[in-house]
Parts: sequence; C-alpha cells; structure tokens
Amino acid sequence: MTTSLPSPPSLPQLPSKNKTKSKGIKLASPKDMIAHYEAQGMDAQQASLRVIEDLQKALFQKITLNKTKKLSTAGAGDTTVAGISSGRKLDVINSRLMNLDMKVDAKPGYPQTLAIGVASGAVIKGVGVVVPHLVSSVVSIWKSVDTH
Repeated sequence: MTTSLPSPPSLPQLPSKNKTKSKGIKLASPKDMIAHYEAQGMDAQQASLRVIEDLQKALFQKITLNKTKKLSTAGAGDTTVAGISSGRKLDVINSRLMNLDMKVDAKPGYPQTLAIGVASGAVIKGVGVVVPHLVSSVVSIWKSVDTH
C-alpha cells in the first residue's frame, strides 16, 4: 500500500555563503529564508514557523527519497532493505516495550510498597525486641552448662 503525499512547496534558493560540495548549489541560510518570508509580508514569528515547516518537509522528502532508492536498488535476497530492516527494528522495539510493560506491571504499586514497608518495619522491630531475650537465654544456658 503506497499513499501519495502532497509534494511540499519548493524551498526558496536564496544566495548564501554556504555551498554544498557535491552539487555546488548555494543554499539559503535560515536568516535569509526568514528575511524572504518577511519580505512577503509575514511577521517574524510566522516567518520562523514557515521556515521550520519548510525544513521539516524537505527533510521528510529527503528521507522518503532515500528509502525508495534503497528499496528500488536492493536485490530480492537482500535483507538489509530499508523497509525490511525498519520492520524488524519495529518488531524489536515492540518486543522490548512489551517486556518493559510486563516488568512495570509486575512491580508493586504505591499502596503495596507502603504495606511491604510497614510489614518489614514491624518484622525488624520485632526481631530487635526478641533478639536480646534470645541472647540472654542462650547466655544463661551456656553459663549453667559451663559451671556444672
């Protein structure tokens, strides 16, 4: 299933000092792009948002173009095809998330944690009360055996 996406408007190619090495095309700097949209009558915030939108569209277009090139040039037995590897990556991420979800569900919530803390505190306090009596009993038995 392929869906056709509307093509984004072309980005303005304004003169700039930055050059790409591969094609020699001068790319517009963000300041130049904002100035271009401000010259069209937009205020600074609207121009900034429009520049961000254009850059996001260009990035998405580049990513989808690279994926389609990889898919079209890959052989039938190639397992590193972008679609297959991203599908496998999604499966791995999904399984990890399910594993994490099970671990989170298995852990006690706040009321259970409070109950466990109260119970363990009571046990420790009880042990603290019982141990001196046990030690004194063991000592008295030892002394009675040792003296006879």
